[in-house]
Amino acid sequence: MLVSISILGILYVMAMVFLALFKRCRKFALWTGLVAVAVTLTAMTVTGSQINADARAAGYDSADDQRNATRAGITDPAIWRSQREAYLRTWAAEKAQKEAAAKATKDQESAQADATCRKDFNCWSNKFNRAATKACSPQVERAAKNNFEWTDSFTAPKFPRASINDNGASITYVGDAIKMQNGFGAWVIMTYECDFDTVAGSAVAIRVNPGQLAK
Repeated sequence: MLVSISILGILYVMAMVFLALFKRCRKFALWTGLVAVAVTLTAMTVTGSQINADARAAGYDSADDQRNATRAGITDPAIWRSQREAYLRTWAAEKAQKEAAAKATKDQESAQADATCRKDFNCWSNKFNRAATKACSPQVERAAKNNFEWTDSFTAPKFPRASINDNGASITYVGDAIKMQNGFGAWVIMTYECDFDTVAGSAVAIRVNPGQLAK
């Protein structure tokens, strides 16, 4: 009975969420939905407690313990208690093995994707542009002796140009989207370069000089 109430409650809450999309029904959906959530959570809690109680009455530690026994194909609680640890160790080892295999497959696929990307200039330089912008921008700013102002935009990023070094281990990103004030208070457009280590994911060195990039 409680299981049915829980299922109906979940369905009702989902219906109220949909109904809340309509302004005319929003108030009704909100209040009745909150009541349904309270009733459903109560029913689910009571149901879970009852299931655990039934499992303990049958000789198991909990409902999960009973489900594990069923998974092992054992219906006698006493036999299950004597073999439980062995089964749990076996299942844990199998899970760890599957996770390790999945990770190895993912790592291999990632390595293959990186190898393919590294051969493509646009792919490799774009891959690290965001990280380089985040790492290099503060260092460019620190090169300013006075005030500075970035002039980049969505269509004109901070580092629009790049050159790849050491077979992709390092990328030099270049831009001129910043103005810095000189000692006389005049604003000067600056060109900056940043050497970004693609392995360490960090800025290695920057160079900032007056002037604009050639178009």
